[in-house]
Formats: sequence, C-alpha cells, structure tokens
Amino acid sequence: MEKKTKQLTGILLVSLLVCASLVAIVVFSPLDQGAYTYKVDTFESYEDLLSFLKKRFESAANQGRYYDSMNIVFAKSESGEANDGSLGGEAPPSYSTTNVQVVGVDEPDIVKTDGTYVYVVANQTIYIIKAYPVFEAAVLAQFRITNVSISNIFIRDDLLVVFGNSGDFYGYPILEDGLKGDSGRLGMWWDDIQQTVINVYDISERTNPTLVKEIRIDGGYYDARLIDDYVYVVATEYTYQIFYAVDEKNYTLSIPQICIDNVTENISSGDIYYVDVPELSDTMTHVISLNLDTNDVIQKSFMLGSSQTMYVSKHSIFLASVHFPYYPLLFGGESTSSTSTEEITILHKISIDAGEIDYIAQGKVSGHILNQFSMDEFNSFFRIATTAGNNWMEGSQTSNNIYILDENLKQISKIENIAPGESIYAARFLGNRAYLVTFVRVDPLFTIDLSDPYNPQILGELKIPGYSDYLHPYDEDHIIGIGKEVDTSVGTFAAIQGLKIALFDVSDFKNPKEMAKIVIGDRGTDSPALYDHKAFLFDREKELLIIPVSLYEITQEVKDRYVASQGMEPLYGEFTFQGAYVYQLSLETGFEFRGRITHQTPEQMQHPENYYWYWGMSNTDITRTLYIGNVLYTFSDSMVKMNDLQDLSEITNISFS
Repeated sequence: MEKKTKQLTGILLVSLLVCASLVAIVVFSPLDQGAYTYKVDTFESYEDLLSFLKKRFESAANQGRYYDSMNIVFAKSESGEANDGSLGGEAPPSYSTTNVQVVGVDEPDIVKTDGTYVYVVANQTIYIIKAYPVFEAAVLAQFRITNVSISNIFIRDDLLVVFGNSGDFYGYPILEDGLKGDSGRLGMWWDDIQQTVINVYDISERTNPTLVKEIRIDGGYYDARLIDDYVYVVATEYTYQIFYAVDEKNYTLSIPQICIDNVTENISSGDIYYVDVPELSDTMTHVISLNLDTNDVIQKSFMLGSSQTMYVSKHSIFLASVHFPYYPLLFGGESTSSTSTEEITILHKISIDAGEIDYIAQGKVSGHILNQFSMDEFNSFFRIATTAGNNWMEGSQTSNNIYILDENLKQISKIENIAPGESIYAARFLGNRAYLVTFVRVDPLFTIDLSDPYNPQILGELKIPGYSDYLHPYDEDHIIGIGKEVDTSVGTFAAIQGLKIALFDVSDFKNPKEMAKIVIGDRGTDSPALYDHKAFLFDREKELLIIPVSLYEITQEVKDRYVASQGMEPLYGEFTFQGAYVYQLSLETGFEFRGRITHQTPEQMQHPENYYWYWGMSNTDITRTLYIGNVLYTFSDSMVKMNDLQDLSEITNISFS
C-alpha cells in the first residue's frame, strides 16, 4: 500500500554504525525534568502532531534528529497476500500447552497444538500437521506469506492467527515517485519502514487454510496476547520514521496508516493519544484488539517512550521503558536540558477490558527491569523488581529493589538496596509471594512476603553456588530454577560452569532450601529455556521436565590445568551435542535423567567441527517440545520427531522441506 508522503531524493552516505548509534541515543535519551501535566490528550490536527514532535526533539538537545543531508529516506511497502496419551485411539488425549506467565493470558509461539494437530513456524513457513493418532502423522498443509517475516502464531478453535513484519530490502538511491535507481552501484542495503501484519485463517478444513482477515499497521510487530475471544497486538514505530527533519527549519510528517482487508486509512490525529510525561525517546505505540468471533477491530495509538518490555494481565497491558542518564556520555555528548541523575523505568498502563483500549495511568520506579517476569499485577496492585546503578562507574554499585504500586501506578511501598553490588538474574511473582535471584559469586535466592502490599518484607535468603535465570513454580511450596553452576573455589571471580537445574523447598518461607539439583555439561553449555520460557516444558502430574540443551564438555586434563593455574588457564568446553534432555522430577526422588533426543544426523554427531550448528545456528537445533498423550514431540527447523514418552524410543518423524 502506498503512503502519501513526499519522497526525498538522495544517496545514502552514512554507515550502519552511525544509524545504530543514533537509534540507540533515541531509545536511551535522558529525561527532561521540566513541568508536565501527566494528562492524556489527542491531537486536533496533523500540524499539532508535527509541532509536538518538533518540540520533543528540540527539548532532547536534537538527539535522534534525522536530516535530509544524511539522505535517510523511508518508503512504505506494498500489501502482501498469502500463497501457496496414547499411540492411537479416537478421542484426543491430554496435551501440553505453551508455558505462559499469567493463567488465562496465552502468549504467541512458533509451535502450538490443540491435541490433534500441531501448527509450526519453521523456515518462514507455516506447517499444519496431523499429530494424533501418531501413526497417522502427516503434513496436511504448508504455506508462506508473501513479503512477510513470520514471528509466531495463535490457535483458537478453527482459527489460526499469524503475526509478522512486512518490509523489503532495497538499495538506495530512491528517486521521486518511489522509483528505484541503480542500487547495484552502492554497497549498502537498507530496509523500508516495517508494518505489523496480522493474518487470520479459517482452518476448519486443515488441508486448505483460508485467509479471512488481514490487518496491517505501520510499525514493527512487538508482541501479542490472546485473552478469551480477543487478540491484543502491540506494534511500535519510532518517531524518526514519522517526523523527518529535512534541515534545521524544515520538517515533513509521514502519517501512520492502518490497512484492514485491503482498505487503507490514515490514523486520524484525533485517534493518536499523547501523555504529557517526561519522556523524550518517543515512539508511536499502536494497540489493536481483534474479536475472533465477530472480526471487529479496535485500534488506538499512543505517543509513548520506547517500550522495551511488556507485561499483560487479564485486563491490562503494562509497557516499561528504561532511561539511563549517563548513556549520552558514551557518544561523547551531553544533554543540556536534562538534570536527571537517576536511572528510572517509566511505566504505562493500558486497559484492554473486553476488547476496549484505554490509557489508564503512568508511573515510574528507580532502576531497570530484567524481563517480563520482573512485573506482575495481583489484586489490583502492580509489583515490579528492578536493578539500579552499575559496578563499572567510579563511586557506583548496583542494588536491587521491589516496588509496589496501586491501580493508578502510584507507589505505595518498596524494599530497596537488596544485595548491593549484585544484579537481578531472575524474578518471579506468585500471588502473595515473590522470589528474587541476584548474583555476583553465589546465588542468593530471596523469598519475599507480599501479603501486605503496604509492608513487603524479605523473609528468607539462601546462598548457594550458581544462579538461576528462570524460576518456575513446581507447587505452592517448591520452585524450579534453571541457570548456571559456578565454581568459586578457584581464582578471584566465580567461574561459570555447566547448566544447572535446581528444586527449591520454600515450605518454610523464612528458610528456603535447595533440595535437589543437576548440572549438565561444562562451561559453554546453554539452553534457550534460560532466556525464553516457552522452551521450558514441565508437567507435575506426569513428573516430566524437558529442556533443549546445547552441550559443551571439557576434558579432565583441561580441568586439571585450570585448577593448577588458579583460574588463569583458559577454560572452554567443546560442543558435543544438541537436543532435548528429558527428566523425571518428583519431590521424593528429585531429578532422574531419562534420556535425550536429537535431530542431528549421525554424520553431524561424529564430525561436529564440520558444522555451524554448534553455534546455535543449525536447523537441527531443537527449540520446542510438547506431548500429546504418551507421545513426545520435538521441533527444529529441520523436522518434528515423535518418541514414545515412556522409553523415548523413536516412533516416526516428519521432515520440513
């Protein structure tokens, strides 16, 4: 679809490094501590929007401003269309679902199942596979979406929802009227402004998916959630893609657009909301709700700071953006308008009740957050864990905090200065309890009582070697942690070792204990479950725990040299395996290794030095696992493999072409 904006003629002469630096400055601009009303309002006209953006850039000491003299030109892409329990039985058995943070709030993923079929995103292709009964397993349909980079999917009944980004890559110069010049004479290629793509397919006939709804909106796809009948999607567009500075006196405006079923409209200035808050790193944040029963679409746009993290409860979206006051110094500059000396996180709360979208409140807390698990909403109170400060600037050190805010994001209580000199590696809020992992040399697991939101208290602390990157509830009195083991006996610093999975007993909340643990491999061993909770599969009733693992191992000779050198000898493992590790986990027996599954060929197993997959770049890397009945399904970009869940013997596999 075309964009009615003035095309600027020029040749792109700046490097990728310069652009990356400018974008980084936009994202991490300091705060202007001037007078703000904190009111929510809309623009009366596009001229008001242009004036607003111009004033924001000027108040930011011109950080993030793009000039025509730099020959930065963006163009809109054309809209794309879609192209081409048991080992048997009739009733679908029990099956695993995506590991999500909030019950009732589904998260998109690259693999989904409804117990009969599995839906997979692999190699930018969507596969619909008959998975149950396993002896009938087959690919029923596969398709791509033209000019769309597919991110992930949802499944609801007979509907498949696909999310992605549109956008082509082309060389400059761009000529008037969008004509392309001789791009071959330039050594650079740049992408155009992205659009978020939401495609809904009717899959009642699994062999013939039919497109029934298409939404495209300016900005890159950020994330989505599925709550009851509604899909909520967030897209973000940096204001330098909307506001162009031709020179210091002349500006142009690229009006954001939305396209629904091939009907394109400019987003009205009256539908763009801004919040008068001290944020200079503006983005246009688009929030869309789609009713999957009626196909009704509601869309609102908000001029907010650059949101880096999103948490979604049953009724609200929370967007967080961190601001580092020292960041401009890294680029040899200094903001003349900012007097802030504090690293803070700005929070925005947007209501999404029954498909309606409304801005509710703005707040701020000290420090920065780790990930979505650093935030939580419970009984209308918002809880957040942050790390403030740093250990690399003179006179500064890190500290960690818990803040509790009310429904209007006003702070009501806090715990500050937790574990000075350390940083948060994992956080988890579960009802009236919170768990915090910090790390420098050992792993302090803090247990925090939040039953009185006005008086939170740290009740317990457990210090053990290693640390956890992800915490998962086993039951009300036990927590699973997955991270890394460390060796504190050699050298000045803790030496990171293999992958560690631990089971913590928190029944005595004041005295948490590590009741069982396993360590997989040596230094270098990794798992996507450390940073992507959707790669973690746990079922308490089945006593089943599965994670993908890239295994690195060190010979005893190298380990002995390392100890003898007091930690001065290099200690790096060699890649030996990639696949799914399967454990039985119970309170009585702890972790019992049951076996492992790989998608690697025998040749790859025998000659790993000939392949790039030990860098985590192979299409044979297992990234997701699920079960249906008594069958375990493992997924990579090369295949889906089916194994008997009892003895892990291979039943069959399906290759992805």
